[in-house]
Amino acid sequence: MTAASLRYEAATERRTWMLSTLRSVGFLSVTDLARQLGVSQMTIRRDLHALENDGHVRLVHGGASLTPGAPLGSGSPEDDDAEARERVAAHAVEFVSDTDTIAIDAGATGHAVARALPETFSGCVISHSLPVLQCLSTRRLERVVALGGELLAGRHAFVGPTTEAATAQLRVRTFFLTPCGIDARGLYAASPAEASVQRQLMDIADEVVLVVTREAFRTSAPARIAPLGRLARLVTDQRPPSELSCALRRVGVVPHVVDG
Repeated sequence: MTAASLRYEAATERRTWMLSTLRSVGFLSVTDLARQLGVSQMTIRRDLHALENDGHVRLVHGGASLTPGAPLGSGSPEDDDAEARERVAAHAVEFVSDTDTIAIDAGATGHAVARALPETFSGCVISHSLPVLQCLSTRRLERVVALGGELLAGRHAFVGPTTEAATAQLRVRTFFLTPCGIDARGLYAASPAEASVQRQLMDIADEVVLVVTREAFRTSAPARIAPLGRLARLVTDQRPPSELSCALRRVGVVPHVVDG
């Protein structure tokens, strides 16, 4: 069922679609939802309030994000992907100290990393991801640094010269990288603009931790970010394909495979 077909459907179907989409993108704005579903913003707000009352979402300025620890459900491909993202994110943040300065990439897995940060974490987070920034807006962190710029709609991320310039005077201990694809030749993004921002963030990091689900092993993306040798660690939910495993071994990266 498409978003357009939900205009005249019952609220239950509409809210199910919203929740499924949130699990993929991490943040949805009221304006975008109203446009996609062909209903009023008042109707969207009513739906979001209902989802918030059920504990699924958290209302933030202009839209909604998933509630930390919200039930993920079961029985659909979207839920399977969401559960895998939650598992790898929870494992990845075990490498973070409570007072670290970290950077978090865009995309659904990056949003899962932000949600997985423990309550004891009081350090600084740098990100160009709108959902990550929305997720952290209510946390008591020492500092959250937003890398503004041109908003890339598909990834809900800021890109471009302004974003890249903002990283020039920054430094982080760990960058949690969540690219669209990975193979034996390197890491890939959906657009050159985002790949450029990801390279900038890699350059200011002491170490780069790649956080992906098995989907990244079979996804093709056109923009090369960097070679595998730039990685310090890989956290994933499935052992990489043999060719990729060999390439990782050559550069000294041992995958941390998080079982379901």
